[in-house]
Amino acid sequence: MSLSSDLNNLKHVGEIFDALASGRHIDASQDSVWWMQLQGENKDDYELLFNKLGKKLVVDPHGFAYFDFDDTNQKAAQQIVLLFLLIFRRKHENGADLLKFTSWELDQSFMEELFEQNRKLLEDEGVDSDNKWNRIVNKAESLAFMVKRGESYWLLNAAWRVLNIFEEIASSDSENVEEDSLDSVNEGEDDDAE
Repeated sequence: MSLSSDLNNLKHVGEIFDALASGRHIDASQDSVWWMQLQGENKDDYELLFNKLGKKLVVDPHGFAYFDFDDTNQKAAQQIVLLFLLIFRRKHENGADLLKFTSWELDQSFMEELFEQNRKLLEDEGVDSDNKWNRIVNKAESLAFMVKRGESYWLLNAAWRVLNIFEEIASSDSENVEEDSLDSVNEGEDDDAE
């Protein structure tokens, strides 16, 4: 597609661009019309247009898309990651399958208990009131990491981004443990050589 091409085939391009540019994720199930546009026959045209506008579209195989930003708000991102860390840890402790997170119902009592049980940690991170906690939850919702249905929240496909961060951390931690183990073995060999 050239910039002079007819944009009529790119239905919803303005809405999609505005949503992605605001940091929101496009979810395959929640935003199926937009998702079909991004994955349909004009997929390359969307990518090229967004690229020409200085945006890199990332389409994750887990069913969500987003713009890759270099200059994201670190504090907000860290707080959202913390929120998801607490959710995933609590669900894991309760025996939930972490890979089936889109089927979890996070009702009001779950969210309130999560806040209360982690109050000290949250206060250390500057989340020292119900109002600040609610802002983080609302931000996660506005970025399409989760959706509120009735009085409960449900995690969306974009939560894979956070789960991938946890996997990377766990992987690097296990590599560090292996390196530490090798170092102690090597130190033991040096002691034997003396």
